This record gives sequence, structure tokens and C-alpha cells, in this order.
Amino acid sequence: MNSLRRDAKSFDYILFALVIALAAFGVLMIGSTTGLGRGNVSPLFINQLVFALVGVGILLVMAFVNYEFIAKFFIPIYIVNIALLIVALLMPDTRGVARWIGVNIGGFEFGIQPSEFTKIFMIIFLAKIIDRYRDRINNILVVGLVLGTTAVPVALIILQRSLSASVVTVVIMLVMLYCGKIGYRYIAIGTLVVIPALVFFYVDIHAESPFLLEIGLMQEFQFDRIWNFLYPQGGDATLQNERGLAALSSGLLTGRGLFQNPVVVLEPTNDFIFSVIGAEFGFIGSVAVIFVVLVIVLRCLLIASRSEVFLGRLIATAVAIVIAFQSFTHVAINAWLLPNTGMNFPFISSGGSSMWVFMAMIGLVLNVGMTREYSMFDDMGKTYITDKK
Repeated sequence: MNSLRRDAKSFDYILFALVIALAAFGVLMIGSTTGLGRGNVSPLFINQLVFALVGVGILLVMAFVNYEFIAKFFIPIYIVNIALLIVALLMPDTRGVARWIGVNIGGFEFGIQPSEFTKIFMIIFLAKIIDRYRDRINNILVVGLVLGTTAVPVALIILQRSLSASVVTVVIMLVMLYCGKIGYRYIAIGTLVVIPALVFFYVDIHAESPFLLEIGLMQEFQFDRIWNFLYPQGGDATLQNERGLAALSSGLLTGRGLFQNPVVVLEPTNDFIFSVIGAEFGFIGSVAVIFVVLVIVLRCLLIASRSEVFLGRLIATAVAIVIAFQSFTHVAINAWLLPNTGMNFPFISSGGSSMWVFMAMIGLVLNVGMTREYSMFDDMGKTYITDKK
């Protein structure tokens, strides 16, 4: 009979070191955008430093608490996820959106963003569901269960006007279904649904009175971002994108140097932090950051491929894809290759929720890498060898 055992010797120190280095670099970049080079130690910089240090602790906890034990609570995890999203909707609007739950711990105030936590909650929940029903993954009821349980948090996130988080949640679901070996007939059906939907969307945004705006599935600012991406008009409408691209390209090959960003970038600590990296470290520095992210993604996929447990493979693969998807989208937005969706850069952009979620994700991946199937015959073999000696 096989069981699971943990092998601490299999801890991936390379993955751990790269994540810590990227988070530390992110803290430095937050400092750069908030005037650290001029001696200004801003509250945002201090907050991000605290978030990163706490995040390391979260990573280690998630790495050494059996992930299968965590996954046993997949239903309570899902319920907590939905409850937090609903509470966020009841909170006062911040800049026209309701995404944060205010928290005060010993005078240290910060906001928890439930839509960020949805990413790891749904990875655990969907991985457990698909692992449990892997032999019936093509049953219409199982597919419906996955789609239905994903639709609820996606709908709540859309109501919070967070397009990026809702897209990432859908990506997590699609990755899980694909890794669960869903039948190609479902993929074909999905394609037949998506293509007409995209055509309808393109036609609708050109309509005099867009239907999606009228029914509230899109907000005015989201519509404007897409329209101005397709048809740049200059002025305030494209100012954020123009400054982001100007900063990204201003660094040329080697960059202007740390704390030397000449362009005033809007949302420099979050949505457009890669533009600041490009300005200060140039093309070489930007490629180096992308390379580090690529190695992190590949290490996650390597751990997934080596995992002897299906649940672990699902979790590690989903984490790898989320990091890759968010990083690629963030860079593409900063280069004005995609419309601005407010996609943060994993481990680098400001925010405690994002930092903690991605640290927890890496902790789970390290956990998967240290978990091995163990058979009672292993000990019998070791005893036999010892006796022979």
C-alpha cells in the first residue's frame, strides 16, 4: 500500500532563491518610484518591505504543511472565497471600485483584496475537484460542476470591476480542465462558443449603444480602454499608455540607472512598474527580469512533471501558468501591445494581497516537489539490505 511522505532534501533552493530575489528587487523598485533615491522612505516602500517579509513566512508555511491536508478543506476554502468577495462588494468604493477589505493590525493599516486570493483558493478547490473526479472528467455533470463553481467567483469579481482577476480565474479553470484531460469535444464546443462571442464583442463595441454597456457587463472605463487601444486618439485617453511606453523605451540598451526614471508614469508601483524597470535598467535589465520569471515558471513545470501525485501536478502546473500569464500580460500592456487591464507583475508590483498570494503559490509548488509516494516495501527493502550487510 502506498502513502505520501515528505522529503525535505528535495526542497528546490533555486526556485526559492529566485522568488526571494525577485521580491527583493520589487521592493527596491517600489522604493525607486516613491523617491528612495532622494532619501524619501515612503510608507508605500515600508509597507511593501513588510509585505515581502511576511510573504516569505507564508511561503515557508505553505511549503511545509502537507498540501493534501490543505486540499481536504477545499469546500470551506471555496465558501470563504465567496464570502470574502461578497464582503468586498459591501465595502465603500475606492476610486470607483469595491475590491478591498480594510484591515488594521496594531496600527498597521492595509487593504486585503479578495479577488487576488481567489487565484490560490480556486487553484486548490479546482485541483481537488478534478483530482476527485479525474476518471469522470468528461461527464457532463462534472464539467458543469467545474464551470458553475468557477462562474460564481468570476461574476462577483466582475461586479468589483476587476477584469484582470476575472480573466486569470477563467485561465485557472481552463488549465485545470486541460490537465485533467478533458475530451476534445468539449474543447471544440468551447471554441464554437468563444469565436462567435469575440465577433459579437467586436461588433458591439462599434455599436452606437453597446449592449454590454447597457446591461452592465462592461463599465465605461473598461470600454474606453479597449476603444483607445484599438483607435488611439492621444490626450488624456491614452496618457497612461503613452507615458508607460515612453518610460519603457527611454532606457535604451543599458538603462539610465537606478532611481533615474525621467518619465512621470501613471500607476508606476503597480500596473506600469515594468516601464520603470525598462527606464532604469534598459533592454538588458528588462530581459533579465523576464528571464528570471521564465526560469521560475520552468522550475514550477519541472516540479509538476516530476510529481507522482496527480493533485500536486495540477497545482504546480496551474501556478506556473498563472505566473507566466500575468507576467506576459503585464509586459505586453506596458509595451502597449494589449489594452490596459490593470494586471500586476507577480512579486514585483505593489500590494500585500498579490505578494502573499504568489508567495503562497510558490510554497505549494515547493510542497509538491518535496512530496513522494512511499510504499511499505521500501522499508522492507532497506531492512533486507541492512541485514545482508
